[in-house]
Amino acid sequence: MRLRDIIALIVMGVVFAFGQFMRSEPDAPESTPPPSVENPRRPAPDIDGGKLWAGETEDWMNEGPSERFRLTPDWTAPERRSFVDLEPRKTNGSGTAFSVGDGKWLTARHVTDGCDDIGLQIASRKGIRVTNLENHPNADVTLLTTKTGPRPFPLGDQVTRGDDGYLVGFPKGRPGAVHATKIGTTVLQERGRYKTRESADVWSERSRIPDRFDSLGGLSGGPAFSADGRLVGVVLAEEPRRGRVISAEPATLSHMIQRAGHIGQTTAAGPFDPNAYPKAARVLLTSLRVAKVLCRVR
Repeated sequence: MRLRDIIALIVMGVVFAFGQFMRSEPDAPESTPPPSVENPRRPAPDIDGGKLWAGETEDWMNEGPSERFRLTPDWTAPERRSFVDLEPRKTNGSGTAFSVGDGKWLTARHVTDGCDDIGLQIASRKGIRVTNLENHPNADVTLLTTKTGPRPFPLGDQVTRGDDGYLVGFPKGRPGAVHATKIGTTVLQERGRYKTRESADVWSERSRIPDRFDSLGGLSGGPAFSADGRLVGVVLAEEPRRGRVISAEPATLSHMIQRAGHIGQTTAAGPFDPNAYPKAARVLLTSLRVAKVLCRVR
């Protein structure tokens, strides 16, 4: 046998013995089996704003509202009829809604009409889906349904000329609040994507916070409160050149709240006053009793 063959046999023996030694080691423990692929239905997320909008409205704790120049004198009566033309919806948008029951919210119909997906923002990058909506037969108001919701507000009485109102929501998609005075009523008619005709309240703006918006677009669907914190309207339209806002009447809200069914215990939003209302408005926004509506168009 040649030397080369002998060396090869020795190497093969060593490899075989090493392999036997390695097999004599205890087996490695089996890895933990993967969790079940079943994904049980998640509970509805809590409606608790926490820090949402808190930072953006922190200055409201010490900052007063900015007075607005009255573009039209209050003694100039509102138009007997006001018209809003609704263009076909082609893009995403946002608005405002507020709680009227457990998982029930009111907003303006034009905020949600034409949307493929509707949600309410409850965190920086998180929303709760709207599962159902019901339109008022004659007014630009819609009832939304979610899996859960915060405590609702009590309904107030019909407001009269000279009464103060406080409007809270998301003009231009950011937190904002307005103090206004009722100056009369109008017949609001909307036409285009749908048609409505309703008696509505007209308000003259006194002040707002923050003072960075030319238009209040996005405040649509937001609540109008009396000085004692009761619901007296839903924001439907604005007349920016006149400094006026139009809202649904309490009778319209009453109809939709009845459609919502049992609303449970209510808590007033106020009291409000012309100088300190930003603090009360901030509580409503950060607690998500007044929430931002998100509309997605596919």
